[in-house]
Amino acid sequence: MSALASPSSHGGRRLRPRLSGLTWLIWRQNRTAFWIGLAAAAAVAVYAAVQHQHAAAAAAAQHLDACHGRETSAACLKSLLAFEKKHQFPLRRPLQAMLLLPFLFGLFLGGPQLAQELESGTYRTVTTQSVTRTRWIVAKIGVPLAVTAFVSSVFAAAMTWWWHPVAAALGPLFPWQGWYPFYGVGPVVVGLSVLLYLLGATLGLVLRRTVLAMGATLAAGAGLFALLEQVRPYLWPVRTVSAQHTSEPPAPGGSWLLQDGPLSTDGRHVSEVTDCYAQSDFRRCLTEHGITGHWARYHPVTDLWPLQWTATGLCCTLGAALVALSVWWIRKHPS
Repeated sequence: MSALASPSSHGGRRLRPRLSGLTWLIWRQNRTAFWIGLAAAAAVAVYAAVQHQHAAAAAAAQHLDACHGRETSAACLKSLLAFEKKHQFPLRRPLQAMLLLPFLFGLFLGGPQLAQELESGTYRTVTTQSVTRTRWIVAKIGVPLAVTAFVSSVFAAAMTWWWHPVAAALGPLFPWQGWYPFYGVGPVVVGLSVLLYLLGATLGLVLRRTVLAMGATLAAGAGLFALLEQVRPYLWPVRTVSAQHTSEPPAPGGSWLLQDGPLSTDGRHVSEVTDCYAQSDFRRCLTEHGITGHWARYHPVTDLWPLQWTATGLCCTLGAALVALSVWWIRKHPS
């Protein structure tokens, strides 16, 4: 009987899987930051779930689905503005704050991760205990990386769940292409968090000073974000459409309009005629100048998730390059 009980119990207590070796050491070194992140993610998830239910119930009660495509009608506009005031405005600040999440991972988890050990010299104690430098750096980067990915995934899922019914009800009144909500929902939150964490860890390895690594992470992270924002419109194929007998961009409602302009009778892109804006008969003035249509380059609403996943893939590719750089660096600079 005791032999049968031994796999599941020991001294009357059930055995639990426990961390050991380097994994345990790194968890213990970062346990305060890890528990704060896990607790914050749980709190945000609960709050977002409650707000999702409130927004979905309000949209159903006010029959806002009937307003799709009719946002400018008086009755719909009144209902949508009331819904916006009650549900979009409270969501706006959390979505804006989500941009800080990757920087928090980069500054306070990535930056000190290797820099503190190298600055104090304590890494030598570990590397003399039959642990190679490569194994040490992989574990030092890998354990917090797993926590970063998990915590940021919970944040991203919670904010996406909260945002979805609000965006579905408001449509073009809550455009998806702005820097928020784009960087506050979806997988790009995880991609940016992983990238900035790895950026901080790599800079800490190279600079070997904690405060210096944190400052460099902030500056380099801001530069990477600015670069991503510049290339974001081109991460997925852009649609181009032309239409005659209109002076408005012929893109579908809710699209991300990148460029537009007038069209001649033979379908050529021509320059704007600014003098026509002051004329009483705007359309007639355009026709007299040979302008009879309009063209547009845009992303439809359906491009949101392809753009998100492509941006995430780009962040993860850069992150993998930083991991490879860190492993190469520790082998070439063992001291």
